Amino acid sequence: MKSKKTFVFIILFLLLIISFSVLLDDTLSNQKNKKIHNISLITSGRNNESLMIMKQGVDQAASELNIDVSFINLSQDNNIDEQKELIDREIKNGADAIILSPINYGKMANTVEEAMKKVPIILIESNVDLEKTPPTIWSDNYELGELLGEQMIEMGDMGKKVAIIKNNLECRSIADRYEGFMSVMNKINNTYLFWEISNDSQANYYTEIKKLLENNDVDVVVTLSTNMLEYVAEVKKDSNIIDNEKSSIKVYGTGSTSKIISALEEKNINATATQNEFNIGYLGVKAAVDKLEGKKISNSTISSTIVNTDNMYSKENQRLLFPLIR
Repeated sequence: MKSKKTFVFIILFLLLIISFSVLLDDTLSNQKNKKIHNISLITSGRNNESLMIMKQGVDQAASELNIDVSFINLSQDNNIDEQKELIDREIKNGADAIILSPINYGKMANTVEEAMKKVPIILIESNVDLEKTPPTIWSDNYELGELLGEQMIEMGDMGKKVAIIKNNLECRSIADRYEGFMSVMNKINNTYLFWEISNDSQANYYTEIKKLLENNDVDVVVTLSTNMLEYVAEVKKDSNIIDNEKSSIKVYGTGSTSKIISALEEKNINATATQNEFNIGYLGVKAAVDKLEGKKISNSTISSTIVNTDNMYSKENQRLLFPLIR
């Protein structure tokens, strides 16, 4: 009787080992045969802090999804020709999908349309002028502009002389911010000056802004571009040392880089509207993988928020401003 039980136990044990071996072999075979996707993400400018935060989201998604992502910056900001060349290069080099932050709403449309015939395209931060645009991961930039305008009103800036810096409006996201902001401004009684600063003069941004501030008597300066906000805050900080009258100028803009956070702390910026770059990077990669795997995907809108000197240390804003500290 005891021998029979031992025999049955041995048979069951052997069957268990065989079943486990077959299951392990199938698992290893599936992993071996599963293609590792190669995805290229092409930004709209040179490496900067906002893009570094976005890259953290990209890297997080790549690690979780077991894919390879090439994160490619331009040699200079807003270089349309270079961005077009990089798209062609990455497709020729075998990228399975392209994630793109298009520089120009109109001028990048044909390039994106042609690229869509070859590989899946996911747009981030901005879209292009096509009847059928690729899936887009971005903030509601019109709403972001509205939030900034409403924040100005809440902070009492009505009946003031307001300088609005118009820069890089060819980029759909910035143009939408501008339109949203002006939709609020058109309802209140301010006097407006429009300062146009060309993208071609980036090396001279500081000098141009300094001259405009010195030669114009304004109460408020507004910009819808992150790097422009950094320059405005820097000029204001330096001007405060020389001219006390300039210290009363209020500054509003968009972005959440360390320079902007420092300027908020020093009260050289009064409020900034910001988006979650980490989430844009993460969701952009996830959308590309879903597209490659034949899943149905749609546009994703990232929420935006206002950060000012009063609420910048709230728990919610701390997570937004310092996404790398986890």
